[in-house]
Amino acid sequence: MEPSTRKLLHSLSALADLGAEISSTHDFEEVMDASLHTMLGTLAISRGAIARFSNRPLQLKVIAAKGSKTAKGQKITLGDEEAEYLASRSAPVAPIADGNGLAEFGKRNIELLKKLRASSVAPVVARGELMGVILISEKFDRDGLSEQDRAIIGTIARHIGIAMYNHRLMISLKRKAEENRRLYRGMRQMYHDTIRAFAAAIDLKDAYTSGHSDRVARYSEAIAKEMGLTGTELEYIGVAGHLHDIGKITVDRAIINNPRPLTEPEFLELNKHVMTGYEILSSIGHPWSEIAYMTKCHHERVDGRGYPQGLKGDQIPLGAKIVTVADSFDAMMTDRPYRSRLPLQKALVELQRNIGKQFAPEVIAAFCRLLKKEITGEVRSRVLTMTVGRKFERDAVDSMLSNILGSVELTAAGVIC
Repeated sequence: MEPSTRKLLHSLSALADLGAEISSTHDFEEVMDASLHTMLGTLAISRGAIARFSNRPLQLKVIAAKGSKTAKGQKITLGDEEAEYLASRSAPVAPIADGNGLAEFGKRNIELLKKLRASSVAPVVARGELMGVILISEKFDRDGLSEQDRAIIGTIARHIGIAMYNHRLMISLKRKAEENRRLYRGMRQMYHDTIRAFAAAIDLKDAYTSGHSDRVARYSEAIAKEMGLTGTELEYIGVAGHLHDIGKITVDRAIINNPRPLTEPEFLELNKHVMTGYEILSSIGHPWSEIAYMTKCHHERVDGRGYPQGLKGDQIPLGAKIVTVADSFDAMMTDRPYRSRLPLQKALVELQRNIGKQFAPEVIAAFCRLLKKEITGEVRSRVLTMTVGRKFERDAVDSMLSNILGSVELTAAGVIC
């Protein structure tokens, strides 16, 4: 086989390897190093460097080098006309020759060119844009670059240009993605802050229930997590907890804060808050339609004796069943105009007494499991016990919770049978 044929085959093999390297997912600087070494090895060139172009500021920065330990990282100044000249070229040019548009470039950067013994500059262009340059020294045999050598350098430069272009595009996409993530996080924070502000406004109507809506939201989310709910379903339940009483904004403050038993007309007026809240929230649209319906149903009972629709069992959304338990628990554990807060044991008795009536057994079971974990220290977080205080018999309450869980299991078994 003739030497020229062997050289051609070797060059084609090197180009194939380079194409695979550039299309890989390896580190960008590693790809540039490999590309430089492949090119120099293929053409028997002793030294060289790859520099990436930046137009802000207008300069080249060496990102890969062979033959000089100090070249990598160095910056090369570049003028507007020089950048335009390089972008218009497709073959290597001499950096210090007069009349080719790079004479001043060569003079300004003479020190680096000397380190690399650079005799040629190959423009790296992609989609008509200057991506960088390849600085090339003489060959080991001191022969000048042949037409075949220049063609190989041009091909490799195009490969490197594509890699640089894709890398720049990827960085831009990552920056935009991160910017979008920041905007999204900001919007979500604003969204949750707005919901909490609404909840605080609702609670201002009732002198006795400051923080009620926030607590109901936290209880609801904790119970839902205990039941294995995640993602948007969990989020919607938390929002429904915050806004379950939003309809009370239109109810007379005197009725809400009435210290005596309500009259029939007052009771009917107060009960309108679920429909008012539903109308307010359902006007917002998806996904608020689901949230709106949860708030509408938080006074329904699993035995069908609730309001406003008299739904029963599985007709009631799970989120509403959860909010019902959270709302009732907080109501029992806080002072109200007509009574003082209940002791924890008495509240648990009320919850147990209404299993299958007001409350869904599966929700009460999750509530009891979570409360049991908090009391026994199985979990470090304190959600349900935040308002309970410390004045209760832990062993007695733990035993009560075990009994309730047992009764829920029996109820479920009876339903199955």
